[in-house]
Amino acid sequence: MPHFPALFALAHEPFICVDSEGRIVAVNQPAAQLLESTSAKLVGHAFADQVHPEDRERVATGVVRAGEDGTVVEQACRLRCAGASYRAVVLRYGREPSLGQIVIAVRELTDLDELRQQRDDARRRLAAVFETMHDIVFTTDEHGVLNGVNRVPPGLTVADTIGTPMLAFAAPEEQEPMRARYDEVRETGKLVSYETVAMYPDGRKENYSSRLGPIMDGDRSIGVVLITRNITQERQAEEAKRYAEQQLRDYMQQLERSNRELERFASVASHDLQEPLRKIQAFADRLRDKFEAELAETGRDYLERIRNAAKRMQDLINDLLMFSRISAKEQAYAKINLTKIAKSVLSDLEVRIEENEAEVKLGELPTIEADPVHMRQLLQNLIGNALKFTRPDVKPVVEVTAEPASAADRGPDDPEMVKIHVRDNGIGIEPRHHDRIFSIFERLHGRGKYEGTGVGLAVCRKIVEQHRGYIKVASVPGEGTTFTILLPVRQPERSQRT
Repeated sequence: MPHFPALFALAHEPFICVDSEGRIVAVNQPAAQLLESTSAKLVGHAFADQVHPEDRERVATGVVRAGEDGTVVEQACRLRCAGASYRAVVLRYGREPSLGQIVIAVRELTDLDELRQQRDDARRRLAAVFETMHDIVFTTDEHGVLNGVNRVPPGLTVADTIGTPMLAFAAPEEQEPMRARYDEVRETGKLVSYETVAMYPDGRKENYSSRLGPIMDGDRSIGVVLITRNITQERQAEEAKRYAEQQLRDYMQQLERSNRELERFASVASHDLQEPLRKIQAFADRLRDKFEAELAETGRDYLERIRNAAKRMQDLINDLLMFSRISAKEQAYAKINLTKIAKSVLSDLEVRIEENEAEVKLGELPTIEADPVHMRQLLQNLIGNALKFTRPDVKPVVEVTAEPASAADRGPDDPEMVKIHVRDNGIGIEPRHHDRIFSIFERLHGRGKYEGTGVGLAVCRKIVEQHRGYIKVASVPGEGTTFTILLPVRQPERSQRT
């Protein structure tokens, strides 16, 4: 190869020739400049002397391999320059057959190489992220054909996806919107977020939340990346929740209509019953006043039964009216002192207290926001019950006390509340009846033993619930009963209550 020496000398790239013993036999000018030396100083010396001690064995192996079979070998190493400094280079070894020498091309590593290394590192990190993401990631080429996927949806394989147009997985009604999004991303380079419906080969459809973005090579888009997440269960749960909420709204509307109809019925029926009932009472009274002496004992008994039944009917009507008015009445909340309310109630019950020789202990009760008429009704019913259901030969004792409600007593969303206790030492209530007693017209005893219509405690519960509170009962049969009422200290604004 007679032209080799000329090419060697004229080349812009650094070249070094070594003989079979590894000694430098020629160095062109670019190589001498790279090593900060001259050809005269380098020729005749072992090439290994120019290599960093840590790299010498590896480089020597490469030189021998290239010399033996002519294989082109490329290795990175460090070469010594003037002043004992080293430069990072890449060496390419090749044998020159006509001269029996090894030609070494030298390329210095520059910032561009470091940039390539950084890019390779970034690619490896991106690949690790790609493989470990929970979301499904697809990539396409510039024609929209899938060429990468980190995981495949259930029911598919990699073979089903790679090489398939991305649009093939869109439901028929989603293909045009998907094509438009794909074109937009390719043309504008913008990121697009959307929800779509994917269709599987078996015809199954599922919901996905997706983001579509471009893959750029400089200023040119060479494909897109699709990051998507299966949200079918979330959408089904949302749909079930919306359905349940709608069902609840419908039920509440029906319940509200039913309550209004019941209240209207109770009011109308009660008023309509008043007139014939008054006539029964009036004519029964006239019969007794004018003809009682002429009636036999049996007749007088029948007449008294009529009058008693009419009175019970009147009591039932009055209680029914009271119950319906509580449901329909707009609350007139005001700041009231429950101690004053309770004292007023005890004043009204003074005769019954004296007749029963009862003792009523009234503690200090709080000031709260409430309807004063309803609070009076609540306390009167509870204290009245305590005076009614007493044990024979046991002096009735009734205690009315209050205390702040603890966090354990109220719900996490409840406001500041107070507890009011009404305790007695009466006959008590069997535990199995604790829920029954708050139902309207529910009686645990016959009318001959204890008077009443069975409406009082139902009224108490309705009053407490309308004040956003709770009422509970604790009782030991034969020892007494305690009713506990939890009431908010302050009522919310009307707009918040509706």
